[in-house]
Amino acid sequence: MAADSRTVTQLEAEGYHHICGECCKGYVWLPFNLLRKTVRGLDSMTVDQIGAKMRCDRCGCRPTRYYPARQEDAPGYVRGFSYPKTDAT
Repeated sequence: MAADSRTVTQLEAEGYHHICGECCKGYVWLPFNLLRKTVRGLDSMTVDQIGAKMRCDRCGCRPTRYYPARQEDAPGYVRGFSYPKTDAT
């Protein structure tokens, strides 16, 4: 996998709001705003730097793969539901 040199600030400007890591649990989606509360200097970090700091809380290993992700990329994501309007009588 090629190194991703974009910073979190650049990724958010492009519409990415999560980092996805693959580990023994499957896919783990971490929103940048949640990471921002615990990781100092997150805005200037690259995806590779964030991935190097991540650890699985179950097995303790680093993710085998990590990449920026949009909410629309999540499996089962539905943009919204529209319900037919009913007459209130």
